[in-house]
Amino acid sequence: MENTILRCQQCNELFCPTHYDSYPTYDFDEESKSVREIEMDDQNVFRTAHEGHKISELHVINGSFCSHHAYWEPVREDYVLATDDSQTYTIRRWRKDIDEPLRYQIVNLQIEFGKPYFQVQSSELKKQMIADANTLKLDGTKIEQFVESFGSFVSSIKLEDTLECGLAVNDPMVTYAALKDETIETFLNYCYSMFTHEELKRLRIFIDENSSYDDVMNVRVIRSFRLIPTNKRFIPNPAFPLLLSMN
Repeated sequence: MENTILRCQQCNELFCPTHYDSYPTYDFDEESKSVREIEMDDQNVFRTAHEGHKISELHVINGSFCSHHAYWEPVREDYVLATDDSQTYTIRRWRKDIDEPLRYQIVNLQIEFGKPYFQVQSSELKKQMIADANTLKLDGTKIEQFVESFGSFVSSIKLEDTLECGLAVNDPMVTYAALKDETIETFLNYCYSMFTHEELKRLRIFIDENSSYDDVMNVRVIRSFRLIPTNKRFIPNPAFPLLLSMN
């Protein structure tokens, strides 16, 4: 999603400028059997329609994007917070048909975010370790032990112990996070009584090789939200932490 939304203060209508605004459209002419190119300038159309009105810029607040729809779904409904530096607004973005342009609207809803929590990719991690068993030189029992220990360790860490590094394609409320180097070292110390020194060295290499984007050593960060109706026209700046820049 773009970072700036234009708002006509008189009409309370919104327009979100994108690099697609000036892309031409094409129309097939039945008589000449040819395709006609039609020049477009959507932002200019908006500004012309609201000529003489005061247009302000709303800036999308990082981490406030929320939706129950996958990023790739063309027909969807999303919400985001945006501010003009004096007020914060909840913006609804939606369309009901794939041929419609996205529409934007200020709504009387407050977004309440739940506390993020981690989810270990236990099944995927176990499969990868079994596939790498010859390199790791671990039997099934020790692999099970490692996976269980990782799940137990992750349940005790905080968001600041990780680095978010990827988005889940099917759910905008899920991201992937890699453990910071110091957190990995703490985890390996946590495993010290269960594995030999040589096994831990091989496990450190395994962790490094499987900690990119949505790799098996990265954890899923799950977020939730709910929309609360409010009678207030404008919502004051929220005092919750915004954790991630979303599109």
